[in-house]
Amino acid sequence: MTSSMYELAALVLLIAVLASAYIFLIVRRRPPQPACGGVLARPTELSLAWIKDVGEDLGDLNEPARCDLIFAAGQLDDERSHRLLVNALADPSSTVSLAAAHALARSGHIQDVEKYAASTEEHRSKELLELLTLMN
Repeated sequence: MTSSMYELAALVLLIAVLASAYIFLIVRRRPPQPACGGVLARPTELSLAWIKDVGEDLGDLNEPARCDLIFAAGQLDDERSHRLLVNALADPSSTVSLAAAHALARSGHIQDVEKYAASTEEHRSKELLELLTLMN
């Protein structure tokens, strides 16, 4: 190999190292994202009572764990999981209720989401239905 080939190889290696360092720094500076969104503003008077239907040991679940529960229940096709998803629409976390709405819509139960939206205040239900429409 000639010295110009060594110089070219060193230049390519230097560029690769700088690009890798730049990407690493960008990823480290990115703020952590919530588990499943965080888009709708939900009133604080809603409760986590729906989770008690699953079992008392799950009553202290945090938001990401409740989302995981919703995703798992969305894969089931039985009455209990359907009831859990409908009740989860009233979760105080907007991300959990949106996940429940999405799971219901995917399983062909969009009418349950629309029925819930009709029974709640107009602004929240409108946002929920709009976001659900965007997701599908």
